[in-house]
Amino acid sequence: MTTLISLLAVPAAAGAAYGGVRAGLNGARQSIVQIERIVGRLDEKIDDHGERITILEVETRNLKEDKKT
Repeated sequence: MTTLISLLAVPAAAGAAYGGVRAGLNGARQSIVQIERIVGRLDEKIDDHGERITILEVETRNLKEDKKT
């Protein structure tokens, strides 16, 4: 009887471990999706700032050229 109970405990423990790993992976997937969203928003902000910086650099260059002449 003890052997039968110990044999049943192994699949139960394996099932619990599998459930824990699966829950952990689901949490990791959700975290990755959130990170991708954040990175996407940051990328858009960087693009916007890059465009503004380029405009300012051109305007600065034009002002310097105007000042020289």
